[in-house]
Amino acid sequence: MSAMKSAVFLLLFALFLVLSNTQASAFDFSENVASHFFWTKSYKAKHPKPVNNMPKTMADYYRAANKAADNAKNIPSPRFPKDAKIVDLPDPSITLQKYNNPPGHIDINLVTLKKARKVNSIGVVSPDFNKMVYTVVYYYPSTRTVGSELYLMNLDTSKSIHQRVETAHINQGKKLLYRTGLDSLTLDIFKTLTIVDWSVDGKRLALKEKISFSPDGLWKTNLLVYDFETGKLKNLSEVREAIQYYWREKHDLYLRDYRWDIYPLGWDALNPERIIVLAYAATGEKPKFLGTWSVDYKGDRAMLVSLTDTNFQISQNGSCLKAAYD
Repeated sequence: MSAMKSAVFLLLFALFLVLSNTQASAFDFSENVASHFFWTKSYKAKHPKPVNNMPKTMADYYRAANKAADNAKNIPSPRFPKDAKIVDLPDPSITLQKYNNPPGHIDINLVTLKKARKVNSIGVVSPDFNKMVYTVVYYYPSTRTVGSELYLMNLDTSKSIHQRVETAHINQGKKLLYRTGLDSLTLDIFKTLTIVDWSVDGKRLALKEKISFSPDGLWKTNLLVYDFETGKLKNLSEVREAIQYYWREKHDLYLRDYRWDIYPLGWDALNPERIIVLAYAATGEKPKFLGTWSVDYKGDRAMLVSLTDTNFQISQNGSCLKAAYD
């Protein structure tokens, strides 16, 4: 009991000392005690919460970014003398190049045809730079067929060669020269036209018509020549007939029973009225070479040039615009 009385006495004595010292330094509960444990007004005033200025949405972010960009702008207004003229700089990445290079390797890219339903070939300019031809390939999903058209455009000869080719547009006028595969209702037949090259005098145009049955693949390639003097197109079927006749008579091989095809290379550089054609038979991984052949543009005479050599001089007469990165 005496111990409890002693503890109470000591507590009252300590309280007396504290109260007696208030004149020297006043005791503030909120400052000295409560502010260390509770969010009082005085504590909040001295210790404000950190402000989060980060934008809450992307719209807020773009609004703040645009505002900062506008504040940072210090662009003087343009001042041009009255006689000043801004001259167009030609794109150095676009050049006028020979078309059939390497010979016979150019073909229509049909990767996006089924999605786009229409694919235009590159325009090929005549040797005198007065005309341009191109082909259009169409896909018809209802019949799963492909057809093609050949068009001619006359170029504006008042412009420079590069400009007349670069500014050529179908709105200036085009003429349909030939169409194939657009009138057939047979399912799964593909007929595409690809320009081989102009003749050296610009009077004729060589084309290849590829015919395929989509479940089975390519059937055959026809060599065509459009004559601008007569306005007529001729299928040079004589070269395919000559190849079949030779292998039947000389080697007892009936090509009609096998998959084989021709690959037109272009106009013969040594005889500008004739076209060089390669022939191959499908024999597994490595096709069998059936010879290099030549045929004149009238189809009067097709002849075997070589059974072993494919290295012949092919003229490159047409031109086209080509990007440097193509």
